[in-house]
Amino acid sequence: MSLVPVKIRILQLISENQGISNEDLLLLLKKEYTWDRNINEKSIEDYLISFKNIGMIELTDIVFDAGGKLKQFYKITDYGLNRLKLVAEKEYKQFKKIG
Repeated sequence: MSLVPVKIRILQLISENQGISNEDLLLLLKKEYTWDRNINEKSIEDYLISFKNIGMIELTDIVFDAGGKLKQFYKITDYGLNRLKLVAEKEYKQFKKIG
C-alpha cells in the first residue's frame, strides 16, 4: 500500500511510464489504493485535466478503443518532473527529521 497522495502517485506513474494511458493509470491506482473509493474514472480524469492545464503533463496520443471510448496517453513535462523532484526532496527531509 502506498502512502503517497494519489495526485503525486499519478505524476510518479506517468514519469515512470511515458505514454501511459488514462485507462492503465486507473488500473494501476486501483491495485495500489484498494481502500480508496475516490479512485475512479472521473476523479483520475479531473487530476489529469488539472495537471495538463498547468503544464505538468501533456498528451502524446488520443485514440478510440474497440468500444468507442476515448483513450488518452500522457507523458510528464520537464516542469512536471522538476515539481515531482521537489516533492520527493521535501518528503525525504521530513522523513529524516522523524527518523
